[in-house]
Amino acid sequence: MSTLDIHINEGFVRMVDGSLVYHRGFGDRPTPVNDPRPALVMSPRVITAAGRVVASRTYPLGAPVPPAGRPRALGPDPVNRKEFLVRRGYWASFFPDQTLIAETGSTIQILLHNHLAQPHELRFHRAGTAGADVSSGPVAPGKTKLFQFSAPAPGTYLFTDPGNEPVERTLGLFGALVVIDPRNAWRLAPGAAEFERQWLWICHDVDSEWARIASRGQTVNPATTPAVPRYFTINGHSGFEALAVSTDKELNERREEDTLASGFPRETDVRNFSASPAPGAIRTGQLMRMVNAGIVVHSLHYHGNHVWTVRANGVDFPRSGGRVTGGDVVLQQWEDTVQLQPLERKEAMLPVRRPPEVVDAVWEARDEDWKYPMHCHAEPSQTAAGGLYPGGLVADWALAAETIPDPGTPPTAADPHELFRSQVDFASDQPHEGAPQTEHALPPDVAVEFDFFNRKMPFPDGSEHEVWSFESDKLGRQLPGPSLRLTEGQIFHGTVKPGKRVHTIHWHGLEPDPRNDGVGHTSFEVTGHYTYQWRPEVGVPGNPNRGAAGTYFYHCHVNTPLHVQMGMFGAVIVDPPPSIASPWPAGTRRHSVNGPLYDIATETLIGPYSLDPRWHELNHAAGLSGEDVGLNRFEPRHFFLLGGALASRPVGDDIVWSISSMRANVARGSKHPTLVRMVNIDYFPTLTRFTDAAGRPAPIAELIAHDGRPFWNTPNPNGPAVHPSAAGQALLTSLIKASAAEKYDFLLRPPAAGKYTISVDFLHWITGQRLATKTVTITAT
Repeated sequence: MSTLDIHINEGFVRMVDGSLVYHRGFGDRPTPVNDPRPALVMSPRVITAAGRVVASRTYPLGAPVPPAGRPRALGPDPVNRKEFLVRRGYWASFFPDQTLIAETGSTIQILLHNHLAQPHELRFHRAGTAGADVSSGPVAPGKTKLFQFSAPAPGTYLFTDPGNEPVERTLGLFGALVVIDPRNAWRLAPGAAEFERQWLWICHDVDSEWARIASRGQTVNPATTPAVPRYFTINGHSGFEALAVSTDKELNERREEDTLASGFPRETDVRNFSASPAPGAIRTGQLMRMVNAGIVVHSLHYHGNHVWTVRANGVDFPRSGGRVTGGDVVLQQWEDTVQLQPLERKEAMLPVRRPPEVVDAVWEARDEDWKYPMHCHAEPSQTAAGGLYPGGLVADWALAAETIPDPGTPPTAADPHELFRSQVDFASDQPHEGAPQTEHALPPDVAVEFDFFNRKMPFPDGSEHEVWSFESDKLGRQLPGPSLRLTEGQIFHGTVKPGKRVHTIHWHGLEPDPRNDGVGHTSFEVTGHYTYQWRPEVGVPGNPNRGAAGTYFYHCHVNTPLHVQMGMFGAVIVDPPPSIASPWPAGTRRHSVNGPLYDIATETLIGPYSLDPRWHELNHAAGLSGEDVGLNRFEPRHFFLLGGALASRPVGDDIVWSISSMRANVARGSKHPTLVRMVNIDYFPTLTRFTDAAGRPAPIAELIAHDGRPFWNTPNPNGPAVHPSAAGQALLTSLIKASAAEKYDFLLRPPAAGKYTISVDFLHWITGQRLATKTVTITAT
C-alpha cells in the first residue's frame, strides 16, 4: 500500500490584486515560510483500489482527456437543430489543486508532517463509519503522524484543520476528497445520476487581518477580531484569474480545464439521465460538485441554465416523497441559486441545454460559443479587497458552438479574447456600447421601458436614503422598480435607458442568449439605450424540463454589489397561458401549466431587503479602479420587507412599497388559497418562520416552486412528472431557509380563520447572528 505524504506549510500567496497574504496549507513537499513558491496546496492525487497513489489531474486514469476541458460531442443530434449527442462513459474529468480522488475499496494512508510552530490536525469530515469524522488527531510541531482509513461511500467530502474553528481552514488548511466507484466512474454513485464529465468547485474566503495576526505567530481570536473576508476564491483564484482572462497562459489553460465548465448543447431529461438517444450516446449533462470551505454563506447563481440538484451533504435527494427539514427542501429540484452553508457540499447536474428563453432566430444564427457567468449572489463576495468588481468568487461556463466528432482531430482555436494584466484593468475595462441594435428583433407582445432615476426617498422606518432604480410611466418612481408580468410564449422587449453612466438589466433566473442576459463581461454595458428581447419558455403538462411560469427578479449587473443595493431591481412574474379547454374559475389563475389554482386578489409579493447607509453614499463606479471602498463589508442598519398585494400596488412617486400585513384565504369550497411569491433581495441569508396566534410554529406554507420552477415528483423515468401536492405529498412547512437571491413560491394553508404571522429573520452571513426580524401579520378569512 502506498502512503501519501502531506506537509503542513506556511508562506505568502499573491492575491488577485497583487497583495501578498500569509497562508497555511496542506502541501506535497516541505517549504519554508520565505519560499517564493511555497507548497500550500497539493496537486491532485488518485488513490486506487489496488493501493497506488498516482499524481494525476484527471480521472478515470487512462480515459481520453477533453481538449481544454471541453468534451467533444459524438455528433450532431439528428432530431434537434443546433444540438448534439454526447458520448457515454468516455471522457476523463480534470480536478483542481487541493483535491484527492479515492476509488471505492481503497485504503487512504497518510503520513502527515507538521512543519509549523503550533499543533495542527487533518480531519476528513463525515468520511468515517456512519458519517463520523476521520482525523489524524493533533500533530505536535516538527512531528509526523501516520493514519489510515477506508474510502467512504462515493461522494464529495471536505478535509480541514478544525483548530481554532474556523481560523485554520480560513488560513488555508482545507481541501476536497472525491470518492468514485471505478465500476461506475461516470455516475455520482451506483444507480445515481450519470454524467458526461464532472467539475469540482471549492469555495473559500480569505481574511487578510486574520492572516496578518497569524503571520506574527499570534493566535487569532474570532470573538475579539471578527472575520471580515477581503478575498473570495473558487478553486484558489478570483476575478480575472478565475475567468481565464489573465496574461498567464498556463493559468488560463488550467482554469479552462478544471473550473470553467463547457460543453455542447444537448437535450436532457431530468427524469432519466441515462436514456440513450443513439448507440454510445446518453441524454445527460455534467455533474457539478460544489463545496464551501469558506466561512460565509455562499449563494452560487448560474446564468443560462438552471441546475438539477440531486444531493446535499452525502444525502441523496429522493425523486418523490419529498420533505422540508430545517427549512430545506429535500427533493430533487431545479435551482438557479444554490445555497452553500460553511462546510456544506452539494451535487447538481448542469444540463448544458439550449437556454430556454432564447428566441428561435437568435438560436439559429448562433455561430460562436455562448458564455454565461456563475457567481455568488451574496454580492460582497464578488469583490476583492473591498472593490474591483467583478473580482471575487466568479466563474463562467460555455455553451460550445461547433463540434469535432473525431477525437483524434486537433481542436479548432477558440475565438481570441482580450487578456488583462491585472484585476484593475479587467474590472475597469468592461465592454461598453451606446445604443446597440437588438438582433433578430420580433414584434413584441409585451414592451416595457425601464428609465433610470436617482433620488432620496423616505423609508417606512423614518430614515431617508439615496435610491437608484427604474421607473415606468404607469408606476412612477418607486422602490422596488416596476413589476414585470407576462405569459409563457410571449415575445418580451425591455428597453433600458441608463440616463446616468452605464447600466444593464439581468433577468435573474430567466435564460436568454448572452447578448440579452445583461452581463457586461459576457456581452456589453449600455450607455445609451438597448432593447432586451426574450421569450419565456412554454410549459408542457407533466414535463419537468419545460416551462418558465414562476417568480424571478431583474436587476442591474454593472458593479452589481453596489447597484443592486442602491435599489436597481424589481420583480418578474411569468404566468402560464390560460386554458381554453378548461377555463380557470373567475378570480383565479394557475401558478404553472398544471400547477395549483390560487386567488388573484390576495396574491402577494414579499422581498426581504436590508440597507447599509454607507453604501448609499458611494459613487457609481466605486471600487472599479483599484480603490478599496469596502464593498466586502456589508453592515446593514435598516431592514425591510418590500412588496404587498400584487393586484393593488400603489401608484405615485417616492414610494417604498413595503408590507406589514396581508389577507389570506382559508381555502374551502370555491375559495382558493393565497399565493405568496418570496424573493430574497438581501445579501445575507434569511429564515422565514410561520406561527399561529399563540406564537407556535404553524406549518401553513405549502412550497410549490423554487427559483422559478415548480417542485416535481419524478419517480417514473418515462412517464409524466407530477407536483408533490397532486401525489398527496405536499411540501408543508413552518420554516423556510433562503440564501441571497433565492426565490420561493408558496400557498398559505391556514387551517382556520384567525391571525397568523410570517417572521423573517435576517441572519449574518458568517456568524448566523439574527440581525433583525420583520413580520407580516396574516388575517385569514
